[in-house]
Amino acid sequence: MILSAAGRPLHVVHLIARLNEGGPARVLAALVGALGPHGIRCTVLTGECSDGEVDRRDLVAAAGAEVVAVPGLGRRVRPWDDARAFAAVWRELGRRGPDLVHTHTAKAGALGRTAARLRGLPCLHTYHGHVLHGYFTPGIDAAVAAVERALAGRCWHQALTRSQWHELHRIAGIGRAARWAVLPVPVPPIPVAPAPPRPVPVVGWLGRLVPVKDGDLWLDTLAALQAGGPVEGLMCGSGPERERLEAKAAALGLRVRFAGVVPAATALAGMDVLLMTSRNEGQPLAAVEAAGAGIPVVAPPVGGLADLARDGLVWPARREPAALAAAVRMAHGMSLARRERARAAALALAPEPLAARYADLYRRILA
Repeated sequence: MILSAAGRPLHVVHLIARLNEGGPARVLAALVGALGPHGIRCTVLTGECSDGEVDRRDLVAAAGAEVVAVPGLGRRVRPWDDARAFAAVWRELGRRGPDLVHTHTAKAGALGRTAARLRGLPCLHTYHGHVLHGYFTPGIDAAVAAVERALAGRCWHQALTRSQWHELHRIAGIGRAARWAVLPVPVPPIPVAPAPPRPVPVVGWLGRLVPVKDGDLWLDTLAALQAGGPVEGLMCGSGPERERLEAKAAALGLRVRFAGVVPAATALAGMDVLLMTSRNEGQPLAAVEAAGAGIPVVAPPVGGLADLARDGLVWPARREPAALAAAVRMAHGMSLARRERARAAALALAPEPLAARYADLYRRILA
């Protein structure tokens, strides 16, 4: 058990913009639940989900955290709401007096690091994605990097993979070298019932339908596969690109089922290979979950996917349809031994093995 300077169990306040159905919410729930046995008490300050988003505060509360609403906090940048949110965070930190503030996502990271600095509290910020590549224009990337450098101060920062650390610290110059940690986020294993052999292989997608995920490349790869034999596609997820991608799939004559948002276990049970075509990734939960369930993962080696490929969780291929299609065919015939190696690498990222490493990181920060 880690004790605070006052001799009581450590109290960590997590701050996140919103707990929508997605990676950060599931990661936070897994982390909170795993830290409980180490005697670490967690409070989670969070904002409102947008219209149409599924709020997963229940998931985090069930893991053992007290969840507190922060008025005005959300995804969008709105000066008045952001000011209200900052005032609320400032009050909550003063009222609760945590030993450590742990911030997640960009907006909450900006507000939380500023409030923690003014309160004189130690702070750790986790970057859940490659925020400086693939999402914005080069000009906006440069502006975001400048803001992050200004916010860094004496805070600690956590990258999920070596490539993410290289991009954020070595290239963008964010934070002090001695106050960086490379530590993956916990990914709970997903039990997936074994499916009977299918007459036609199913290539899957699991994630949001947004530009950075590059659904066009996924469909083009499926078209390349279909040219060599029967294949079906299963797209699990939703987002602003859905209508356009449905129209493109129809125009290409592809057999694709757009299933919308479904539980990861249901999605993975319906596919033989998970094909990811993102332009960038942090530590993609879908890839770890699939590998842990014994489902091969094919992806171009970008961002965190390159790190997972080095660890044997991902089958890498060049970022073009023919190369990805060839990799999918090979992955579909992957040996049982290789699947088991990928599964073992994925299980090393489960919450229980990682909880002690997070406790040690908190101990380092407080020391």
